[in-house]
Parts: sequence; C-alpha cells; structure tokens
Amino acid sequence: MKKANSNKRKSLFYLVLFAVCLCFFNTACGLDTINVVLDDPCYPSHTPDVDFQFDESYFEFTVQKLEGEGITDMGQTYVYYKIYNDKSKALSETSSLISASEDSVRKLTSVTTMTDQFGYKELHYLDDKTGNLKSFNLSNEYHSVWIRLTNYDDTQDYSAGIYVYDRQKKVQMSGTPLRRNGKTFDFGRTGENDENPSVNISDANSTDSDTKGFLEKQAEDEENIFYVVMFTAFQMFNDSFELVNSPVHHLGLVKINANEEKN
Repeated sequence: MKKANSNKRKSLFYLVLFAVCLCFFNTACGLDTINVVLDDPCYPSHTPDVDFQFDESYFEFTVQKLEGEGITDMGQTYVYYKIYNDKSKALSETSSLISASEDSVRKLTSVTTMTDQFGYKELHYLDDKTGNLKSFNLSNEYHSVWIRLTNYDDTQDYSAGIYVYDRQKKVQMSGTPLRRNGKTFDFGRTGENDENPSVNISDANSTDSDTKGFLEKQAEDEENIFYVVMFTAFQMFNDSFELVNSPVHHLGLVKINANEEKN
C-alpha cells in the first residue's frame, strides 16, 4: 500500500513538473505572442494590376490597429517593393508570395521568403516636412495610405507621392516615394534624381539590390519596361526579443515604361 501511494506521489510530482516546464517554455518562446501578431492589419481598397492605365496606377489601403495580448505600440507596418524587368517573373513571384501568405504553415515565414529569397526591399520616401530620406513605416494605429510611385503627368493628380491620413482625413505624413538607393521610380525618364534600373544590372543579385533576378537582356518589345510589385507586413519584437511578423499582404503591381516621359 505504501509503495502504491509513493508511486502516485511520484506520478503527481512529474505531472506538475511537466506542466510548469510547458508553461515556462511557451512563455519563454513567445508562442502566444506569435499567434496573436500573425493577424493581418492591412486592407487594400485599390490594388493596381499590370494592365491598368496610368490614371489607375496607384496603391491605396488602410492599416488597422492591432490589439491583444503581447501586441505592443512599438509594432509597425512596413511596405516592401521589388523591381522586375520581366512580366512573367513578376507575376510568378507575386503568385508564390500570395500563396505563401494564405498557407497555414508558410505564412509564418512569408516575410523572410519575400526579403531573403526574392529580394524585396523596404520602401523609402523623401519627407515633405523635414526633407530627409526615411524608411516608410506605419505605427500600430489606424492609417489610410495612398501611394503613386512615378510621375505620369505634369498635373498634381498624376504625380508621384505618398500621403498618410488619420481617421479625420488629416494628413499625418507626406512625401515622394524612393527606392532603397534614394533614387525615384521615374527610371531615367525625368533625369531628376532617378536612373534606369538596368544601369547597374551587373549588381542585380547583390544583397542591396532591389532588382534581384533581372534579365540581362529584355525582349525587344519589353526593353526599358519595368514592373514594381509591393507588399506590406506588420512586424514587432515579442517578449523574448524575437522578431515576429504578420503574413505578407499584396498591395498590387504597376507597369512603368521608361521609354516615355509620360505613360
């Protein structure tokens, strides 16, 4: 009888010990935080596509505030872009990323797939208020965002710009969208702080390049025609100082013809 009671006490002790270890493991690894932060705060309202005309070639979306256990106000939404000189590759990689973002397993690493495998870079902008080059990111609160990457006309309606509004439609920030290297997306059409992406084609596969996988020579009817794809992702550090992300969210694709000043 005493031996039976002793075995019961040992079993109970190990059960309690297992429960404590499991609780500690989950807390230390931030698993709850990861599950919460994988919500997607981005809601596009206008998603441009490859066949859109210049007047529709803009991105528009809202970002909602993420709340819940483990979510901090330090989390931010980032916008990523990549330049292609091959339409088929642009569409193929876009499809792959969208598929990854919708898969229950692959969405956990869809941001690293986007940045490490496909070479997407953070969008930058020239701040209208300060005149400084900045990475474009959004704090964890409501934002309404409008982005046109390139100038399509001399009028303000079709000029490049970034505008971020609050719920009262008050402008929170504005500026000119820029590539990672500080150049514009006019791609050599205006000659003002821009360059054709093919100029540095030999560096296309470097870690700093936003043109990873560029074709060395385009088809004749596609020469100097480029495609820019954009995605967003929410990112923050959890309690264990691990960087965790939402799935990537597709914002759209625009075609930029560097052969014409206005297109």
